[in-house]
Amino acid sequence: MTITRRSVLAATAGAGVMSAIGWDSAQAQAGVRTRYGAATPRGKQMLVQYAKAVGLMMDNSKFPRTDPRSWDFQWYTHWIPGPQQPWSAVVQAKQNMLNQVFAGKPPNDPNRLLAQAMWDDCQAHGNNTNDPNFFQEMYFCVWHRWYVYYFEEIIRGVLQNPTFTLPYWNYLSGDVKDLSIPPEFLVQNSPLFRSNRNPWVNAGERIDKNNPGVLNLNCFNETIYIDSPDGGIGFCPIIDNNPHGQVHGLVGNLTNMGRVPTAAGDPIFWLHHCNIDRLWESWNRIPGRNNPAWPNRRFPFADANGKAVTVLPKDANRVAQLKYQYDFYYVPPKKPAPLPLGAPSAALAAAAVTKVTRAAAEGEVTLASDRVRVELTPPPSPTAGLTAATPRPIAPSGPSNRLYLVLAGIVAAPDDDSTYNVFLDLPEGQGNPPTSDPHYVGTLNFFNAAGHEEHGAAGHKTTFNVTDTVKALQAKSQPSAKPSVTLVRRGDAKGANPIVRQIYLMES
Repeated sequence: MTITRRSVLAATAGAGVMSAIGWDSAQAQAGVRTRYGAATPRGKQMLVQYAKAVGLMMDNSKFPRTDPRSWDFQWYTHWIPGPQQPWSAVVQAKQNMLNQVFAGKPPNDPNRLLAQAMWDDCQAHGNNTNDPNFFQEMYFCVWHRWYVYYFEEIIRGVLQNPTFTLPYWNYLSGDVKDLSIPPEFLVQNSPLFRSNRNPWVNAGERIDKNNPGVLNLNCFNETIYIDSPDGGIGFCPIIDNNPHGQVHGLVGNLTNMGRVPTAAGDPIFWLHHCNIDRLWESWNRIPGRNNPAWPNRRFPFADANGKAVTVLPKDANRVAQLKYQYDFYYVPPKKPAPLPLGAPSAALAAAAVTKVTRAAAEGEVTLASDRVRVELTPPPSPTAGLTAATPRPIAPSGPSNRLYLVLAGIVAAPDDDSTYNVFLDLPEGQGNPPTSDPHYVGTLNFFNAAGHEEHGAAGHKTTFNVTDTVKALQAKSQPSAKPSVTLVRRGDAKGANPIVRQIYLMES
């Protein structure tokens, strides 16, 4: 018998166990629940309950690994420890884990069928060569919203406490103390402790101590959610890189938060993604900001009783649909930019977003040293009314247009834990500028790239909105005569030599 995602979804639908949200009538009557910051008094009360629940879920005498409410079952929903590529190796590793966990169980065991459907399902961080539309960047926010939602429901069921809500870790609160992991995760005999985090993190130091200021909320400068199903422009792909991917790499090593297959094994993962969900809802609260028209795609999960459910993206478009809220939402300090003309709003309309390459590197770039400088040249033919003789730096050609620096086709080894600060038009001779340097545009990390080169048709990409950087440099008359990109290595993975196949400036 061949077990597939489609077969288990069909089987559970026929058995009448499909549902969208909720797990009993009492919850439906409870009204809207509130998630609290981990540093608040109410959040700390919830962390006591969270630690208890994690301990119970990790106890295989109470929740065997075959139980969808067990810790490993929930972890493996994100990804099973092992490869992310090639897809054939992913399939084999998943089969091996199924055989191990469900040894002695028949092939049609309901929980085995559910595991077959659920495991290795983290959207945006994989590539199924048999179904190119299976993993797409546009699902990053909404899949994780459902993932955290049902995890929270499972905890309520495990604790038999319908009032529990998952706290969020607000590492970008503006208070430097919040850049340290919540102290409840540092107690070594607690279920919340993990020894394989980066050593300074478990020492209680700020997670960005080796690159202060690397975390930002530049994603709020974006007026659209995403420019195409697997695109690099918009709120979704930019928050996926920063703060999402940056926090993963800052917190854990390559057996912990630093890699997709092991990330969900750390209890801090869930507070991190709770915060990402809060930030997404905060962006949605800005007038004119809308999510895409979601495809009719179903995701499989387990409810609070460990029963199979399937859900649609559209049913988690906003938190109000799921009857929860946050105690605090982020509000950008400056008035958000208006939507550019022709920008997609409620619909995902990639054709409405005009993209023009303004300058590009001539070939792929190997990051083989601590500092790599790459010159960008304009296309040989006139583009948007400009020629190769146009003075530098390249500026937006319209008041509502934006410039993006795109690093595409990124290839990094699974054990590469380095990061690179990226600068635009950095004068030669400057040593190791901080993130406060006016030429700094962001930091390249490999959480989303290392170990899964196959992702998407053009490989993994990281995009930085450099519009404000270009304008600020122009105002100070600091740009060089020709655009350049400088990548300065941070970290100590000296021999990894990651590759960036394309570097280009794009106007949208």
